[in-house]
Amino acid sequence: MKALPGILVGLAVGAIVGILLAPESGQKTRKRISSESDSFFKDLQDQLQSGLESIKSQYNDYVDSATEKTQDVVSQAKRKAKQ
Repeated sequence: MKALPGILVGLAVGAIVGILLAPESGQKTRKRISSESDSFFKDLQDQLQSGLESIKSQYNDYVDSATEKTQDVVSQAKRKAKQ
């Protein structure tokens, strides 16, 4: 784990050098990077939205279950109170 920061720095330096020495023109490289970053953020947004929908669904299921259990307890208490 001590080598992880060095590996990350090496990857970053390698990526920067690769971009600077790429055979494409700077304009094409910038367009490609922009397009890829737009795609990355769109995918990230979709994944976050999906995660939020999953959390909402789980929350609603939990609330429904808790409501049912509460109603059962109240019904049992009412029956016992009548006896």
